[in-house]
Amino acid sequence: MPSLERITIYPVKSLDGIDLESSPVLPCGALEHDRRWRLIDEDGRVVNAKRTPLLHGIRAAFDLGSDGTTGPGKRIVALSITSAPVGSAGHRREGLPPAAYPIIPGPAGPCDWLSEALGQKVLLEERPDGGFPDDRDSPGATLVATASLAEVGRWFSLPLDEVRRRFRVNLEVGGCDPFWEDTLASPARQPPWPTIGELDPALPLDPYAALPSPEPLAFMAGAVRFAAVNVCRRCPVPSRDSSSGRPVEHFREAFESWRRRRLRQDVDPSAWGGLYRLAINTLGDGRGGSLQLGDSVVAIPPPSRH
Repeated sequence: MPSLERITIYPVKSLDGIDLESSPVLPCGALEHDRRWRLIDEDGRVVNAKRTPLLHGIRAAFDLGSDGTTGPGKRIVALSITSAPVGSAGHRREGLPPAAYPIIPGPAGPCDWLSEALGQKVLLEERPDGGFPDDRDSPGATLVATASLAEVGRWFSLPLDEVRRRFRVNLEVGGCDPFWEDTLASPARQPPWPTIGELDPALPLDPYAALPSPEPLAFMAGAVRFAAVNVCRRCPVPSRDSSSGRPVEHFREAFESWRRRRLRQDVDPSAWGGLYRLAINTLGDGRGGSLQLGDSVVAIPPPSRH
């Protein structure tokens, strides 16, 4: 049976993640502290790894107060710069020593260090209630099968941990086949088929053209209910080395070619608008809860027509 094999949060958007044994789930479906902070420039524009590859060379280790303390000064980030070459990613600041800071805005926080590392002034922005998800319409935790990440690693001869760092997914599910998660967000239509009376008369008479795509499924992870919303469209970040920022040429084209060959028969990708997609976006049910490693992950069948 599919079960949670890994839980990861990314406290500061575009920086490293933390692996957890358990995590509270907010009512929107986001994991507590995931993408809670992000970097912006002085004009309020988001500074992220999509547009600032120098972020790949920054290592971050977090302590979010696991001893039960909750004051903002207890949340610490330790920062350092990797010595890996950056290729075309730009010139990295030399001689910047490792340092640790409370995760707060202002001179006592990490912003001056990060500004020096990135060569531009950056500020820290916080949103405690749900963070800053890429997809605002589906702010819940992202989910992928461990087998899916391993399969992508096979395509590009990458170790599993490197694939994890590139795709930055919250929840990994073990005990299932590659791309099992696609069946939640984009299930293929299964019997019973709609009757003629259920079809929209404005649609073409060809019944195959008239059949609408099935809705994504809800699923339970432990005692927490999520809705699968869609399969995540990916940005340029997975095409780069997670430490150096060095891009892999033709990564997207190769990824889409492999993805096409590995599509499952029980998945309908017609609404994807391209195959550069991996993992699923989710939405919470408004109640939240808690997840822990080993929780079962079970799809909730749609209501019966009969």
